Amino acid sequence: MIVNSPTNVAGLVVDPTVAALKKAGIPFEWQVIPAARQLLRLKNNTERVCSVGWYKTSERELFAKFSHPVLKDSPFVGFANKNFNVKDGVTIGEILSDSKTTVLIKMGFVNGDYLDNKFKTMKARSELSTGDMPLIFKMVEAGRAQITFAPLQEIQYYQDIGVVEKERFNIITFSEMPSGFNRYLMCSQMVEDDLINRFNAALGK
Repeated sequence: MIVNSPTNVAGLVVDPTVAALKKAGIPFEWQVIPAARQLLRLKNNTERVCSVGWYKTSERELFAKFSHPVLKDSPFVGFANKNFNVKDGVTIGEILSDSKTTVLIKMGFVNGDYLDNKFKTMKARSELSTGDMPLIFKMVEAGRAQITFAPLQEIQYYQDIGVVEKERFNIITFSEMPSGFNRYLMCSQMVEDDLINRFNAALGK
């Protein structure tokens, strides 16, 4: 997502979310805060708050309510520095087994069980960042790491709006990568089920 101002937010998952909220007649206001603090506020459950674009996990289902899927991601791909050269048909395992490779990983970001399990046993070096995805991509472009992973359509979105430049990175696809994941509106337990049902009805299929 792109935050142009506290009242002007846009993105692949933001746009259908806003459209459904407006169609359902649900008033809302944006608050721009770091992802970690969003999770904390949802867990504290002291206010009626929702957050846009999260993956559903068993851990999060313990403290949050979820809408119907707002968007299905495309499969994850490698976003690689222009100077990071790999052979055609390279596998994720081959990249992550190279101790000379540095992988940039966004802290708190769910990459799915397949990638997250690969990260746990990889020999490649890892660099962690709390930055948002545009900053993650720019760090890879600048050579802070050789590669990071993200859904293909997310990379294309940032390319289309000029955040990243196609001349400065390569996209690496993997035949073994699982299909993309659903993204949801995630809400605190204080948000009424009726409100979420209204949102779901406006969202459609």
